[in-house]
Amino acid sequence: MKNVVAGVNPKDFFTGGSILEVETDPTHPVMAGMPTRAAVFGDDSPVFATLEGFKGQALAKFATSGSPLRSGYLLGEKYLQGYAASLDVQHGKGHVILHGFRPQWRGQPLGTYRVLLNSVLYGGEITKGQYGTVDFWKSPAVKP
Repeated sequence: MKNVVAGVNPKDFFTGGSILEVETDPTHPVMAGMPTRAAVFGDDSPVFATLEGFKGQALAKFATSGSPLRSGYLLGEKYLQGYAASLDVQHGKGHVILHGFRPQWRGQPLGTYRVLLNSVLYGGEITKGQYGTVDFWKSPAVKP
């Protein structure tokens, strides 16, 4: 996988403590209890694309068009559109959960604490099988 905003000039992309909207896959145990559209806190957060050979699935994604900004400041929405905000990555015999937002950041937004707790509580369940919606997300081509 790749962080598509790594190395992007801050004059082109910036999310300084902003509330952004993502689409989630609530059929995956890590996203259990989340609405299909949720507000997340982003602050210089990674944005994910997957490369050839990736094994896993997206848990949350940004819409392919429009602005995900709900509160705060966002410069360069094109760097978010269509990319993943959270991934479940198969690694060896286990899984690594990557959140490109801060689910624990104070009380903003309160609803994402469950994502952090679910990541810990459902760890064993995730390794037992395939969860989530298979066609939830397809990684856009990674721009050079």
